[in-house]
Amino acid sequence: MTGSWQFQQVLRYSSVLALSVVLARGISDRVILAWIEWTFLMGSLLSSALVGSVLQAGLLPGVPKRNLKSSVLILGIYGIVVALLFLGFSKCIPGWEPLTEIQRYWVSVWLAFLPMGFVVEHALFRHEKSKWLVISSLISGIGYVLMGSSFLWMGSAFSAEPVFLGLGLYALIKAIAAVVLTLKFEGESLMWGGIMPIIRKAWPLMLGLLFGVYSMYLDGVWVATWAGSAAFLVFSYGAREFPLSQLLANGFSENQLREFRRNGKFGRMKEEQVRIAWLTVPAAIVLMFIAPLLFREVFGLGFKESAGVFQIYLLLAIPRLFFPQTVLFAYGHERWALMASIVEWAVNVVCSIWWMHVWDWRAVAWATLLAYVVEKAILFGILVWKEPFRWGESIPPRQVVLLLMCLVMSFGLSRMLVG
Repeated sequence: MTGSWQFQQVLRYSSVLALSVVLARGISDRVILAWIEWTFLMGSLLSSALVGSVLQAGLLPGVPKRNLKSSVLILGIYGIVVALLFLGFSKCIPGWEPLTEIQRYWVSVWLAFLPMGFVVEHALFRHEKSKWLVISSLISGIGYVLMGSSFLWMGSAFSAEPVFLGLGLYALIKAIAAVVLTLKFEGESLMWGGIMPIIRKAWPLMLGLLFGVYSMYLDGVWVATWAGSAAFLVFSYGAREFPLSQLLANGFSENQLREFRRNGKFGRMKEEQVRIAWLTVPAAIVLMFIAPLLFREVFGLGFKESAGVFQIYLLLAIPRLFFPQTVLFAYGHERWALMASIVEWAVNVVCSIWWMHVWDWRAVAWATLLAYVVEKAILFGILVWKEPFRWGESIPPRQVVLLLMCLVMSFGLSRMLVG
């Protein structure tokens, strides 16, 4: 089941990246492209923050095991509230002023139903339907790219209306599928029974993720304010964490929580850490050297400076392969993760502003890397304090450490050889 869930995570990110490539090549107006990317980034991150918290809370101790109905209800209410807030305040939100009324309507539809759509794959994951999880992931990924790039076969490349029309319809279809699967798998469960336990477990996770989302939002604000919209667009295309390390790590953590909930122990944690490292670190090393060519050929000559930012973000694989938060969550210490997230946010904001004025806008990427490392160090310290006999479960094996050292050395060599 671990492989199927990680495949779903990777495919979901790949579809987002594929749509970004299509938009970069299909929309000639860079101003329109910039605020479309801004809208996608904030809408997806804000939805992922609450969705990830609610669905992960359903895997923690103290929550009824059959809680999909409660999750769908919470996410549905959240989506409607976000859509209404967007309609009310979108005219004064930075990056969204150029939207027409029709575009605002379809963005609100997308925001309203997007959170519920994530339940589809999670329902299949929890009920161990690995084959259907893979099929659903493929359909969702292809559908996202086709619907999001609908301007290619519906209208003009200079108009963003078909983009948001397609994504709004996509989110609506996924939300309907989520309701159908929930009723199929847990039709006899109580809708209200899991709401308060999920909320109690989810709120520290949600706030922690939102601090990270807000920090990423501010990264773009600093760059746009200090260096202009052109630099912001270059930065936004490069400021992408290596998807394989991020998503395999997230999938690994959620599957370990599911195993711990079912069996009272983790499932081959050390072996899985080694497997993830061998799947991600060698690929990250290769990308270190080919990133300049890749960005120039895939996104276009105007995005070649994005490669330098992306190389820094590749180093985020280092903190990603340490899992103190997984052990903390499994033993019921999820609220302490919020404190680490607040410190991460503070470090990111302070260092971004400081270093950007000392060097240039590219230093914002270094501030993000430092913030992630500080957060993992704090989580590890809390784990040693709260669970003094179990902290060793989060330490990666020697093979993983050696691979991460090779990643750091490849970064230095790539900067010397490629630039």
